Amino acid sequence: MQSDPETPPRMLLVSYHFPPSDTVGTRRPAALAAFALQQGWDVRVLTAFPVEEGEASTRIPEERVVRALPAPPLPRFKGTSGAGPDSTAARPAMGTLRLAGVRRTAFRWIRRAGTELLVPDTQVNWVRPAIRGFLRRHDGWRPDVIVASGPPFSGFVVAAALARRLGAPWVADYRDPWSADEYWVRSALRRAVDRRIEKRVLRSVAVCVAVSEPIAEGLRGTFGVDAHVIMNGIDRRPVHVTAASVGARSDSDIADRAAPTLTLAYTGYIYPRKYDPGPLLDAIALLGPDAARVHVVFAGEDHGLVRAAVERAGVAESVTILGPVSVEKSWRIQADADALVLLLWNDPRDVGTMTGKIYDYLLARRPILLLGYEGGVAAKLLHERGAGLVCNDPQAIAAHLREWLAVKERTGRIPATPSSALDGLFREDQLARFLEILRGVVVRHAPARRSDKDGG
Repeated sequence: MQSDPETPPRMLLVSYHFPPSDTVGTRRPAALAAFALQQGWDVRVLTAFPVEEGEASTRIPEERVVRALPAPPLPRFKGTSGAGPDSTAARPAMGTLRLAGVRRTAFRWIRRAGTELLVPDTQVNWVRPAIRGFLRRHDGWRPDVIVASGPPFSGFVVAAALARRLGAPWVADYRDPWSADEYWVRSALRRAVDRRIEKRVLRSVAVCVAVSEPIAEGLRGTFGVDAHVIMNGIDRRPVHVTAASVGARSDSDIADRAAPTLTLAYTGYIYPRKYDPGPLLDAIALLGPDAARVHVVFAGEDHGLVRAAVERAGVAESVTILGPVSVEKSWRIQADADALVLLLWNDPRDVGTMTGKIYDYLLARRPILLLGYEGGVAAKLLHERGAGLVCNDPQAIAAHLREWLAVKERTGRIPATPSSALDGLFREDQLARFLEILRGVVVRHAPARRSDKDGG
């Protein structure tokens, strides 16, 4: 770091995902870069995503962003839309359906082979272009600290290499685990390889940051690194979202009912063999005649899992499957609902998962019904904040639904969760602590960097 105390600290953020990409992995690094710049840091970003002409810019001036495209490009395969029986799309011919099924199977095997064979991940083709791209364009600018956000963890390899070349400390930001990730299906051999690579990459790391304590604890215990917890946090929405019809069920349809309808909503991706909407749907079936007064909206990629569970439970009249929707529409769906459904993996191995969706749900201030591991950090947060309940038993869920139905029939609405549930959880609250950690890294490494300059 430079000797002038008035010189703002310089941070290079390495993140494969960055705006204008709208993936979930974009939010945290984009918010960190914008917040650090707002707080007076000199920020540069290295990312894989280009900006097309006329595309909306980000909160980071484009001259501060180095966009290095992966090379050679690898194929990306999209999944099915997940649209359900209420989809208005025309049904394709049977032969087309068979061909689509064959293609999906082939693509699934190709993806599986890629995740098994490409090291450290399928974004490995970004490592060399990213390193070369930044070194060609940095124009003498040298960071005081490098932050890499993953997954993908190819970004960690990039950060470690640049830290070595530029003589700067680097910080690993874990949005998810790497070798310990239970959502990443792979062989035991591949898992061992990943652990070995992770250990090697982390030899040079100054500090690790993770979104939950179980992930941080695993890093400390497995790799002996200094690890801190910085949660994702609630993003203040750029548009005013008010309750509005989302097309799932018309207002006139609801008005014609003899009793108020209880509307629940799930927005987001459903992981096959991990997330199970079955207990909720079975609970609705247990309601008997009252099942007609409960309506659940599913919005997001579901791989046909919801439709299958609906058919097994026999509650098709109570469910609408919208398929993938925009972020803004998902917010409107949340605002329209009486309660929100959060699906996670009901397994002790999911103890450290703190999905970013929980923060969107908290901002909506609707009670949250979590189906997942009762001992996990997400369940603990809901309990501590008085923001919802955790339940996986259909009988118990049915009892809660009856309670909500009674409340709505009596008062016309389900009470909002307390505003205090949001205290300290906004993104800026978490990022302020993140910057404190980064300042500490800069200060600790400043003497070594000055002596390198003096000796060079």
